[in-house]
Amino acid sequence: MSNIFNVIAIVLFFLCWILIIKKFVFNRYATVKTVKAKIVDKYKPDIVSKYPGTYKEECYIVVFKTKNKKLSFNVSEFSYGNYKINEKGILKYKGSKIISFQ
Repeated sequence: MSNIFNVIAIVLFFLCWILIIKKFVFNRYATVKTVKAKIVDKYKPDIVSKYPGTYKEECYIVVFKTKNKKLSFNVSEFSYGNYKINEKGILKYKGSKIISFQ
C-alpha cells in the first residue's frame, strides 16, 4: 500500500516539474505579440491558506479582450492601479508577461 503512495508522490513531483519547465520555456521563447485590446476586468483573488499564520502572497490580475480572445496577466501591486477598466490601447506581450499597454 505504501508503495502505491510513493509512486503517486513521485509522479506528482515530476508532473509539477514538467509544468514549471513548460511555463518557463513558453515564456522564454514566446514571440512578442502586439494587439489592440481593451481592459475588461481586473481583480485580486482571495487566496485562503489552509495553515493559519503562513505567508500569503498577493496576486493581481488584469484581463484584456482582444479581437479573438481574452488574455489574463498577473501584474505587480504597483502597476495594478494604473490599469483602468474599459481603457483601450495597444497591448504588447510575450508569453504570459505584459511588456507594455498604451
